[in-house]
Order: sequence, then C-alpha cells, then structure tokens
Amino acid sequence: MRISTGQMWGNALSNLMQAQIRKDEANNQLSTQKVATDFAGYGRGAEIIAAYQSSLERITAYSQVAQSVSDRLASQNIALERASDGIATGKDGIMDAIASKSLDGLTTVLQSSYMAFADGLNYKHQGAYLFGGGNESEAPLAAMSLNDLAGTPAADVFKNGSVKKASKIDATTTLQTGMLASDIGTEGATLFRDLKAFIDANAPMQGAMTDAQQATLQGLATRMNAAYTKMVDHTALNGTFQNRVENTLKSLEGQESSLNNLISNKTDINMAEAYTKLEQADLTVQAASQVVANLKSVSLLDLLR
Repeated sequence: MRISTGQMWGNALSNLMQAQIRKDEANNQLSTQKVATDFAGYGRGAEIIAAYQSSLERITAYSQVAQSVSDRLASQNIALERASDGIATGKDGIMDAIASKSLDGLTTVLQSSYMAFADGLNYKHQGAYLFGGGNESEAPLAAMSLNDLAGTPAADVFKNGSVKKASKIDATTTLQTGMLASDIGTEGATLFRDLKAFIDANAPMQGAMTDAQQATLQGLATRMNAAYTKMVDHTALNGTFQNRVENTLKSLEGQESSLNNLISNKTDINMAEAYTKLEQADLTVQAASQVVANLKSVSLLDLLR
C-alpha cells in the first residue's frame, strides 16, 4: 500500500510539474510572440531559419551600402548642378554683355559665376570632398576665386587624388560612382582662367564694348556653352547611377520583405492558438493541483475502503 501511495503521489506531482512547464511555455510564447527563444526550440526547422536569417543579414548589409551610395549620389547631383549653373551664369552674363555692347558689371557676374563653379567642385558630403579622389586634406579645386585662379599655376589648380569611389551594391554589382574634380572641371577652370586674363587685359571693364572685345567674348561664350554641355553630361551620368541604385534598393527591399515573411512564418506564433494553448495549460495545472490537494486529504482508512 505504501508503494501504491508513493506512485500516486509521484504521478500526481509529475503531472503537475509537466502542466506547469506547458503553461510557462505558453506564457513565454505569448510574451515574445515567438515559437521559441532559441534555435533549439525549433527542432529541425532551425537550420532553415538560420539560413533565412543569414541571407537577410547579407541583403540588409547590401541595402545599407546602396542607401549610402544613393545619399552620396544625391549630394553629387547637387554639386554638379551647382558647377553647371556657375558656367551657365557666366555664359549668360557674356551674352547679355554682347547684346548690350557694354562691359559694365560683367566682371562681377564672372566672379560670382566662378565661385559657384568652385563651390560645386569643392562640395562636401558627410565632411568629405565628393570629388577629392581620396585626398581629404585639401579642396580638390585649389583656387576659390578668379584672383586665386590667376595666381595659381595651371598644374597646381587641382589637388584631388586619383581614387574613384566604387561600391558593391548587391551580390553581382559593383558600381563606380566616384568622379574626380580634375576630370570634370579642367575645361571649366581653363575657360575661367582665360576670362580672368580678358578681364585683366581690358581693365577697368567699363563702358562700351569694342568690336575686338565683342569677338573675343563671343569665342569665350561658345567655349562656355561647350563646357556647360559636358558638365550636363556628367550630371546625366550621375542621374543614371542614381536610377540604377534606386532600382537596386527597391529590389533589395523586396528581398528583405520576402525573407522577413519567411522567417516570420517559421518563428511567429498564431496568437489565437497560443491563447487557447495557455487556457488549456492553465486548466491542466488546476486539475493537477486539485489531484495533489485531494491526495493530501486521503487517509489510510480511505485507501482501505
């Protein structure tokens, strides 16, 4: 009889402990909204979930790189448009002067135009020169004004390095999006140097324009138009890069979403089922607890009857 009573107590306590474990598991699932808190809890599905998560981490890393490239290209577009506007404003100023046959105010227009051009080539993104080519210690275009340009030897005008930034934006695509100030700005800088020489040779740049001055300015305006066209081409190329990166970002976002859904399907619980499971576990605990309580009140006489 003692052995039988011990077995009854052992079974009752075992049932109570198992019921409590199931209840705790149900509570954990509801609080975390996950099937398990570690891979061991997923059994054979753990390898699949690990593979999905590994792929997701890789895709997320590419997305971060692509977003960084997209941000830099947006800044690069602003810089190129700024430099282009500088050339365009200078050309328009020359054409206006030719139309009015007057030199008045042209020097001021050209000085302002060059400053815009220089600002574009020396534009920074996150503290680094966009067109510096790896040289971060000095501005890629050394001359900040027309006077600086005139006093700087042609060989020393550009200080950029030679590294064109390239980034791997997905598993199969490495995109070279970096541009060098010397590549995109040499023609413009040479042109502004020639304009400064014209200004100095025709000081004080006031009054009516002579036929010779008009002819020289006409030639310079033609060159400025060509320089502007090339700068627009660089801007268009940058826009092509932007479209490519934007499409890649959309593709990566789609892949991230799909992988997150796959992982969610494997790891997330069904809330309705989880609540039902918790209620069932709670009832089982109550029932097991009642059995234990009943055993406590059972006397030897009760067992003998």
